[in-house]
Amino acid sequence: MKLKLFLIFAVFGICFMSAQDLEGSWKWTSPDGSQQFDIELEKISDKEYRGKHCAIFDNGERIDCASDDTFSIVLLKISEGNFAGTIESSYEQSQGKIRMQYHTQEDVLYFNLTKNPPGIFYLPTEAILTR
Repeated sequence: MKLKLFLIFAVFGICFMSAQDLEGSWKWTSPDGSQQFDIELEKISDKEYRGKHCAIFDNGERIDCASDDTFSIVLLKISEGNFAGTIESSYEQSQGKIRMQYHTQEDVLYFNLTKNPPGIFYLPTEAILTR
């Protein structure tokens, strides 16, 4: 009986963890504290997320943040836990390409800028974001 209960809770826990998604606030700070990157993601559908970002570099001297009324991030699910899309730098309103990988068990989001936006931008090339 105890084994059955354990298996039921284990399966329920795995299903619950798989149901977790990217929606919400995520944050990364560089080891020396001079850079910060925040994103806010909203679930549009099972396969699409949109969001906003704010990157603060050089101890606040350089700021690259989305305006309040627009999405700067568009992500599409390409496989379980893997997303690809675009990010628009507010510095020159230019788009770069990104990939994100969500690790359910650690509840972390790996960010990778795969193609830089043209011109000047202030975004991390790679970051591990937490809630």
